Amino acid sequence: MEDLNFWYPALLFPAIPLMMIVFGNRYSSLSKLIRELHDRALQKGNNQNKLTEQIELLTDRLFLVKYMQTLSGLAFIANLLTIFFRYINFPSLAFSLFGVATILLSASILLFLIEIQKSSLALSKHISDLKK
Repeated sequence: MEDLNFWYPALLFPAIPLMMIVFGNRYSSLSKLIRELHDRALQKGNNQNKLTEQIELLTDRLFLVKYMQTLSGLAFIANLLTIFFRYINFPSLAFSLFGVATILLSASILLFLIEIQKSSLALSKHISDLKK
């Protein structure tokens, strides 16, 4: 534990902002889809049942992206605190915070994997519409 130096948090440091960018891009894509669905829902002659399914999937995905971004942000803060507490010579606290950062980032990545599965499900529904 006393061995924790500045290199350990440096391993996580570049990954977290990159993950936040990826999650931000997913959020932008979702918001575009939601706006398009809103426009389609306002037009007449659309299949309301199909729109309801799409809206439910988008709601789930938006929920996941929100928590992915939140967990990544918290992981980033915990990682920065790891560096700070190591700098002011509190290695045991720094070590604990590094563990917290790692767990938060892992949870964020797990939510990302779930969101990818939901995204694939939504795309497969669109593909099945094209096959008809």
